[in-house]
Amino acid sequence: MATYQSQDELGSQAIVRTKSRFGCRGCKLRKIKCDEKKPGCDRCRIFGIECVYVQPESRGSRPSEPRRVHLVSNKQRRGRPRRDWTQFTLPSSADEAESNDSGSGSINGNVTGDTIQARQDNPVPCPHFDLNELMAFHHYLSITAPSLGHSHVWRDGAPQLARAYPGIAHAMISISAYHLIKNNALEAPKNLTLAEKHYAIAARAATAMVADITIESCQAIYIMASMICFIAFAKGPKPGDLILITNDGSVSWLHLMRGVRTVLRTFGSEVVFTGVLDPTTHVPCHAEKCQCPINDYQPRERRFEIEHPGWDWRASLSHLQQSLQVLPESDLDVSYRRHVDSITNCFTLFLQRKPPADENKSQDFIAIMTWVYFIDEAFIEALKAKHKVALVILGFFGVLIKSIKGYWFLDGWGNHILCELREILGPVYHEWLP
Repeated sequence: MATYQSQDELGSQAIVRTKSRFGCRGCKLRKIKCDEKKPGCDRCRIFGIECVYVQPESRGSRPSEPRRVHLVSNKQRRGRPRRDWTQFTLPSSADEAESNDSGSGSINGNVTGDTIQARQDNPVPCPHFDLNELMAFHHYLSITAPSLGHSHVWRDGAPQLARAYPGIAHAMISISAYHLIKNNALEAPKNLTLAEKHYAIAARAATAMVADITIESCQAIYIMASMICFIAFAKGPKPGDLILITNDGSVSWLHLMRGVRTVLRTFGSEVVFTGVLDPTTHVPCHAEKCQCPINDYQPRERRFEIEHPGWDWRASLSHLQQSLQVLPESDLDVSYRRHVDSITNCFTLFLQRKPPADENKSQDFIAIMTWVYFIDEAFIEALKAKHKVALVILGFFGVLIKSIKGYWFLDGWGNHILCELREILGPVYHEWLP
């Protein structure tokens, strides 16, 4: 029979350990005992990470702000590389969101007041970028952003939103790297690696953001999804790629466009384009006062010019609308009519005379993007099935892409789409398209 020894019999062999719940965040995550020294424990000091103490919560009280103690050193030591514990010891964005007052947004749906200020006063931990990434980020701020559209929205507003949504910073680096590829062939391999790396991070962040759309995040989701679309164009066309579908099916970023559609339908443009994204809050730089150096990266002149003399787009679209009217009523036919009407409105908008002071005439590309945002699932399925009506409508979109000038990331897309459709449709192509 087994015998048991009492505490007195064991004497000094027994080690009594006192448990505590007051250790720092880093030691808890690493599952080691914290010596609880203040302001920073020895374990974190030796390990070289930031020591963060979270104050214990009393029942019914709100969580207090964790105390942070910044320690030295980022010097690389000998031995195998270890994981980056700093991203775990810092409070997560979810923790910070819980500490914000749920009613900080204004009642009328304006997200530019206390909500935006609270996000900027308490930004999430910034990603660590190396020198190449910082150079690409600088290129974005100084050169790429004005080439995307309204300077205030993309150069000023997007970086401010990136403080609370770091995925936007990754998207900015990616689109900037693709811009550098267009203008510097010698460093194209390095920039391509940089662009693809940050695009993957941005796409994952955008997917998570679209899954939880709120009035606080609607602006960031719009910027994020738009930049993912810019990047999709900036990658350039490939055989079988019709921008909305590929040989393997629909494109991976299309679900983000549905997220933007939800944002615009739910909150409206008056909420999205306000505060940091309000284009009217910034006075554009006039050409005669601008001291910017002239180089290959200067924003191009933006205009709309149909390069197909003798082709009457009005007659073609009108004939297509009349042909759809005689078809039996179905969800797909309704979708076709809606998309033809939208394409017709785009042509009409583009051909309107615009005032010279209209900065970069960026609403032309916004109109194209809006057409993409509101494409429905029935139309996408018809494209996958290679329905001729859907492909013809997509052909008119290709003419729009080809005719709009001044956007570097659209280079080659118009001709590519029309050439692909010419092969698929055969003789039917020339009945409708140039």
